Amino acid sequence: MRFFILSCLFCAAIAVSAQVPALIPYQAIARDAAGQPLANTNINARFTIHDATPNGAVVWQEIQTVSTTQLGLFTLQLGSAVSLTNVNWASGSKFMQVEVDLGNGFTDIGTQQMLSVPYALYAGAVSVNVSEWGDTLFVGNNSYVIIPGLSEANHITVDNTLHTCGIPDVHNSDLTYGTMNDQEGNTYKTINIGSQEWMAENLNTSTYRNGDLIQTGLSDVEWGDTFEGAWTYYDNDMNMSCPFGKLYNWFSCIDSRNICPIGWHIPSQSDWQLLITTLGGGAVAGGKMKSTNSTFWTDPSNTASNSSGFSGLPTGIRTPGGSYGGSSSMCIWWSSTMVNGTNMSNPYAYYIWLYPDNGTTFNENDTYGSAWYGYSVRCVRD
Repeated sequence: MRFFILSCLFCAAIAVSAQVPALIPYQAIARDAAGQPLANTNINARFTIHDATPNGAVVWQEIQTVSTTQLGLFTLQLGSAVSLTNVNWASGSKFMQVEVDLGNGFTDIGTQQMLSVPYALYAGAVSVNVSEWGDTLFVGNNSYVIIPGLSEANHITVDNTLHTCGIPDVHNSDLTYGTMNDQEGNTYKTINIGSQEWMAENLNTSTYRNGDLIQTGLSDVEWGDTFEGAWTYYDNDMNMSCPFGKLYNWFSCIDSRNICPIGWHIPSQSDWQLLITTLGGGAVAGGKMKSTNSTFWTDPSNTASNSSGFSGLPTGIRTPGGSYGGSSSMCIWWSSTMVNGTNMSNPYAYYIWLYPDNGTTFNENDTYGSAWYGYSVRCVRD
């Protein structure tokens, strides 16, 4: 049997606001050894994508069963059986191998380099976000360009309260907040405190800065065993997303792919200490950092003023064993600083801790936890 490929044409329309199907149209004619079309014949076709070279590593493969027409023609959509979205189109050349089976096993028809389509599929997956302020267009991984007037053209003004969550009475209405966007497009309030600018809400992203997913949905055992970044909602309840955000293990905070958006980072212990010092020290800073909304705190006490605008809420924690606790009585935020004397085989890291019934902020040398705890995250501007 001979197999003549009429067309293996890769077409993709790229649009910022539209979802482009990750499919590749494929059309071919099957002919027998005499060159006659194989009419009305069932064919098993196997398609394999090799990385870098025609014999390189297999990065995708699917099998489809099709029927030819009277002229031996068949048409299909590659990617309809096995998704093409997991192929790293940005890395190296890609080669498509085609094999067919008429009932006696697969026969290799040939391998050819894929040209325009990988670029189109890659471009369709590139993240493009416009900042609410700052005239910044974020494109792809760690790239951005300043376009004067961009934010004004795209911004919808909602006085001083623009943020994705939007829960009322959490922030200090007497202060002026800014905003920032994470890599998923979530918008957060920010607040200037002394020389620093902090997120005034907890991080709620499920992806790293480069778009890679942070793992989630881990069982109690898996949560305590993983050495990779992971997140969860308190008690696995997605309704906790607003206004509490996600709980992250420490591995997600130090991952080189960055959990904070461009221009922001996980605060070090010294970043937290500068905040506490700016607010008058550990004995009083906690009250200035706590939201006064008694709906969330079991007892915010008369020390809670939120005069800093930091607007801390009791998010609770997840323990290394997987259990949850403290949903209305504590909030702990990670630092990026590992405790001296520990190592990555069993790391401990410093954190900052707020209690409900007093204004104390705990950030001393003995306030640290295992990397397998799930704590909240706030980013600080670089």
